[in-house]
Amino acid sequence: MEAQPGAIEGEDAAQGADPRRIGVTSRVLVLTALLVPLDTYFIADLHRRGIEDPTIIALFWNVLALFVVLRLLNGALARLSPRRALAQQELLALWILVSVATCPTGLDTLKTSWGTMQGYAWFKSPQNNWEQLFGEYVPESMTVGDMGALDRLWRGDHSIFDERNWRPWLGPVLRWVLLFTFLWGGSAGLAVIFRRRWVERERMSFPIIQVPFEVSRPIVPSVRLPAFWIAFGLAALVNVLNGLHAFWPSIPDVPVKIGQEPALDLRRYLTGNPWRAMGRVHACFYPFGIGLGLLIPQDLSLSMWLFFLLWRAEAVFVAWLGWTEVRGFPFMKEQSFGGYLAILGFSIWAARPYFHAVWLRIIGRGDPAMDADEPMRYQTAFLIFIAGFVAVTMLGVSIRMTTAVAVAFFVQYYVMTMIVGRIRAEMGLPTHEIERLGPTVMQGNILGPRILGLQDLTSLSVFFGFTRGMRNIPYPHMLEGLYLGTRTGLDGRRLLLACMAVIPVATAFAYFWNLALGYEHGLGADWNRWMPWSSCEAWRQLERWLIRGEGFHWGRTVAIVLGFGFYFGLQTVRSIWVWWPIHPAGFALSTTYYMMHLWMPMLVAWAVKSTASRYAGRGAVRHLRGIAFGLILGDVMTGSLWAIYSAITRVDTYAFWP
Repeated sequence: MEAQPGAIEGEDAAQGADPRRIGVTSRVLVLTALLVPLDTYFIADLHRRGIEDPTIIALFWNVLALFVVLRLLNGALARLSPRRALAQQELLALWILVSVATCPTGLDTLKTSWGTMQGYAWFKSPQNNWEQLFGEYVPESMTVGDMGALDRLWRGDHSIFDERNWRPWLGPVLRWVLLFTFLWGGSAGLAVIFRRRWVERERMSFPIIQVPFEVSRPIVPSVRLPAFWIAFGLAALVNVLNGLHAFWPSIPDVPVKIGQEPALDLRRYLTGNPWRAMGRVHACFYPFGIGLGLLIPQDLSLSMWLFFLLWRAEAVFVAWLGWTEVRGFPFMKEQSFGGYLAILGFSIWAARPYFHAVWLRIIGRGDPAMDADEPMRYQTAFLIFIAGFVAVTMLGVSIRMTTAVAVAFFVQYYVMTMIVGRIRAEMGLPTHEIERLGPTVMQGNILGPRILGLQDLTSLSVFFGFTRGMRNIPYPHMLEGLYLGTRTGLDGRRLLLACMAVIPVATAFAYFWNLALGYEHGLGADWNRWMPWSSCEAWRQLERWLIRGEGFHWGRTVAIVLGFGFYFGLQTVRSIWVWWPIHPAGFALSTTYYMMHLWMPMLVAWAVKSTASRYAGRGAVRHLRGIAFGLILGDVMTGSLWAIYSAITRVDTYAFWP
């Protein structure tokens, strides 16, 4: 029988006062210290060679592959010496810590922010006129302008240990490490404040964390199901055939991803106006995407593919009417942003009594039992958050942001952080990308240079990278760690403190490895084409803002309000009629770039779950979970083997994602 949420495995319960049950033990910290440099190097090397990025999906595949290997090794050790093997709580603590350590080197943090740091100085020219447009406003304290150091970085064949190379980076990198330390450390306080409401009151299912939880169990029920091995084998076969096809084209491939089979590009069949306005619509069949779709609620998987197609239909309809003269109309991103705000707003509004009780504890009043069992008192958690918020706001002011703009920037950042946490806790989507909806883009698009001014808009652009997509941030992992603490008994306080300590270490290693590889290989000589583009993205965006010279944008603002109201309306209908089959979150989440990859897996998962629930009864649920775990693990494990093979041999191989 499978354990229910909140239950502790029988073997674990029998351990009694086993010190391993606290999770964050000394050997877990040692293992983390050994794995962080290797993990950050691995991802930096993947970035260099343009191999699929593990951090653009919610379930970091590099961490999952490593976790499965550690679990197998630990299982072998448990047979030889059970007391020396890691307990389930230790394995899960290791999962959370390595996931948090992966965040700094991800696409939406260092990979983009590092490019922005150097992009202005390296790419300014008389042709783009950046120096005259905004050059005097670029903050020097968090960017690098030493042309000699940048020339050696882009040409390669140099060493990071040359003082001429590392010294210009030292001050800016230290400031960025401080920024991420306070920015993400402060979110640990938010995780404590929201834990009880989302974990115990609303009983969020945390679908993403179910995969490592299943793998960590002393006895894994899913591997005893034939359905698991069939699904695992099918996913593995797809990756093996596609990987061999990359070497020997005579071996047939199995089309599952964008660009693999032209016939799966639906635009081939809908050409001309107004159909081309719908953009890219591909039919993809990523096995891990289908597996994650099987783990999320059925109404959510329905809403994901349905709203994706409705957004495409809206674009076609607008083009058919000829309403394309207004740039950006019908402001789909802004409508989606309003929906995102409503996701969090509705949940906070519904929990008003809870947050009132939390506030009473913060100011030293209320029932002491309210936070007696929390990882830390609400007052302490709130002070951690406020300390982080004040520190990052001061860093914003130090790069010449006005105080009001800096406060508004980080308020929106933390709002988006909580939205991402809510999405993962409730929905467990394969990707929770909030693409180009962060505070830099939204404030620049809505307020423009007339209201913000040149200095604030330029300073905001320096912070564009880590707000670009919000896919790899530690907050949801911390929250998932607290959920696992409720479920298995691992010590949440120690886990949060360890997460906060890991952040600066992992961030420093991420910068070191990217700089070391950059100086060795050259960003312009032997690096994937993403780097030149990402180095310019924030500055080209700033250039467009300044050339247009716009002020307050009413159209985008109205779209946000309409999106907020539409979500609230759908959620209200859903609250009244429990049978309502449409989840409103699909409205907000279906405009992202990577939903273009995942709408078909959501459709397949919804169709399978609908058929199973209709004709196979409740007994099919257990087998569907086995199929889901099999598809995810089969795809990730064999796909990561190709990535590791490529890293070792330096030969391009099949990339299972994206």
